[in-house]
Amino acid sequence: MSDVIQWHGSPVEVQARLVPRFLWNTASVDVFLDGQRILRTGGQFKFTGSYSTTFTHAGSTHKAELSWGLCGLSFSFPYRLRIDGAPVADSRVRIRNWPVALIVAAVLVAALLAIFHFIYATRV
Repeated sequence: MSDVIQWHGSPVEVQARLVPRFLWNTASVDVFLDGQRILRTGGQFKFTGSYSTTFTHAGSTHKAELSWGLCGLSFSFPYRLRIDGAPVADSRVRIRNWPVALIVAAVLVAALLAIFHFIYATRV
């Protein structure tokens, strides 16, 4: 699920997805303008943060700034998007592939159970 906004008559879409890292997940936020990605945070290991980049649209160079807040248990998090310093969106974006978090958690739980089983089995 994503949030679709208009900027200068062009659709802006904000999407979030989990990016698996070694033993954790981070969220990457992508911003699309007219279907072209103009910003990708890349799954920074931050609970809150911001990212900015420049892009070209209709022959002009613009600056996109994205800031985000804590996710919590809702598998969505607040974000604020500004282009050329003007507010474009102040909303929430849902994480598209949230079940990935469950898979990583299940693997971690299974690993911990195996370790505890091994430790207990060697004591008996």
